[in-house]
Amino acid sequence: MSLPYEDALKKGNTEEALQSIFTSIEEAPDEEVHYINGGNLLHRLGRDEEAEKFLQKAIDLNPHSTSAFYSLANIYFNHERYEEAIRLYLLAYSRNPKDADLNFMLAMSYVHTNEPGNAMQFFEVAHQERPDDIETNFQYGLLCCQLNLFDPAERLLKQVVESTPHADAEYNLGLLKLVRDEDAAAAKVHFENAIEVQADHHLSHHALKKVSD
Repeated sequence: MSLPYEDALKKGNTEEALQSIFTSIEEAPDEEVHYINGGNLLHRLGRDEEAEKFLQKAIDLNPHSTSAFYSLANIYFNHERYEEAIRLYLLAYSRNPKDADLNFMLAMSYVHTNEPGNAMQFFEVAHQERPDDIETNFQYGLLCCQLNLFDPAERLLKQVVESTPHADAEYNLGLLKLVRDEDAAAAKVHFENAIEVQADHHLSHHALKKVSD
């Protein structure tokens, strides 16, 4: 179905698109798609209180709306309302359990609620579905480091630094080399790599000083 505000959205004419969405809602107040699109656009504009009301209305119209659940959960996540975000992400997950973005956001929500066991299972699915995604691999590797699962952590973090310059991944590889292997020379290389990527990477500067003393 073609929507009257599609062109405005594609061209980045946000105010025009928003007014067109409001008009569409007036003309078809029972169409959930307009509330979802309105909610997403309001969120992009930083108007999250309004966005939440739009998305709640979409859910009222369709209690099985995966898109509305996911969009509203993202707003909750951004406002550190992680428990509420998880509840909605899980509703969306029940209808789309292989979606990489959804699994990643569930994993990150569980990281923030200090539930690493739950986070791991969702990171694994996100990684399987999108094995080359840098942010997934980094966050998954970071959690593995924190849980002392050093071998999968090393594999994931190496995949990150082989794909792109990444100071935080280099730094954590350095820590891994120190903790697992007690290899100060290898750790030093990773800390130096991190500083080369990001000159003001203070953690790496501190770690490099420690291993060099």
